[in-house]
Amino acid sequence: MKLSSLFWGVLFVLIGGLFLLNNLGVLNVEWTTVWRLWPMVLVLWGLAILVGDRRPPWYAVLLMIVLMVFMVVAFAATQWWDGEFESGTGDSYTQTFEEPMAPKTEHATFRLQSGAGKFYLRDTTAQLVKAQTEVSFGKYNLNREQSDNSTEVTLDFRGRSKNWNFGRTRNRAEIQLNTAPIWSIYIDVGAASTNFDLSPYKVDELRLNAGASSLKVRLGNRSEETRVRIKTGASSTRVEIPESVGCEVRLQTALSGKRIRGFEKISSNRYQTSNFDEAARKIYVDVEAGVSQITVERY
Repeated sequence: MKLSSLFWGVLFVLIGGLFLLNNLGVLNVEWTTVWRLWPMVLVLWGLAILVGDRRPPWYAVLLMIVLMVFMVVAFAATQWWDGEFESGTGDSYTQTFEEPMAPKTEHATFRLQSGAGKFYLRDTTAQLVKAQTEVSFGKYNLNREQSDNSTEVTLDFRGRSKNWNFGRTRNRAEIQLNTAPIWSIYIDVGAASTNFDLSPYKVDELRLNAGASSLKVRLGNRSEETRVRIKTGASSTRVEIPESVGCEVRLQTALSGKRIRGFEKISSNRYQTSNFDEAARKIYVDVEAGVSQITVERY
C-alpha cells in the first residue's frame, strides 16, 4: 500500500467519523478549532511525497497514524464537553445544597465525584459549602462527616448510566466555599470543563483527576504550603500562580505543548520561580497528562 493512499484513507475516515459523531450528538466538534490544525495536513502530505511509490516502512505508517490521532484527540476530543452531552429527555432541573459552618471547624475537606460536565469552584459563602447543580439525568447528593474540628463534605453525582449514549444532556455544578477553614480539595470527574478560582481560600492540598478535559485553576497565597496534583488525559490545562509565592512545577506528559512563564528550567520537566528558595509561602504543582497543552504562569 502506498503511503499516500494510507494518508488520504485515514484522513477521510477521521473527518467522516467526526462529522458522524457530531451529527449524532455524541461529540460537539468545534470546527474552527480543528481548522487551526491545517498545517498538520501539509506535514503528513509531505511525508507521503517523500516516500513516494515505495512501500512505506512500518515506522512511517505508525508515525502517520499517531499524528492523525493526535490531531483528533488533542483538539477535537477536548472540545466535546463544552456543549450539552449524553442521553436523556433534554429537560434539566436544579438542586441547591448548603452545609452550615460549624464554629469549631479549622480544617475542611471537599470532594467532588462526578462524570462528564462543567464544574465551577469560585466565590465565597458564609456557609461551609454551597453548591448549585443543573442536570438532565441522575441527581447529586451532598454528604457531611464531622469530627471534632474537622469536616468532610462530598458532592456525589449519581447518574443513570456511566456509558455514553446519543443525544445531549446537561451536567453542571457551581460550588462556593467558606474562606475560614484550611481546605483539602479532591476532584474526580470524567470529561470535564473546569474553572476553579481558589485564590480566596486557604488550600493545603488540591488533587484533580479528569479525563479529556479543559482545566483552569487559579491558586492563591493564603497557605504557607500548597500541594497540587493534576492527572488528566487529553487536555488543555492552565494553572495560575501568584507572584508573591515560590512555586515548583513538575511535569509528566506524553505528547504535550508547554508554556511555563515566569519560571526557570531546573531540569527537563522541572521548573522553579526565581524566589522559590527564599519564599515564605510555597506551591508545589505536579501535572501528569497525556496528549495536552499545559500553561503555567504567574499573576
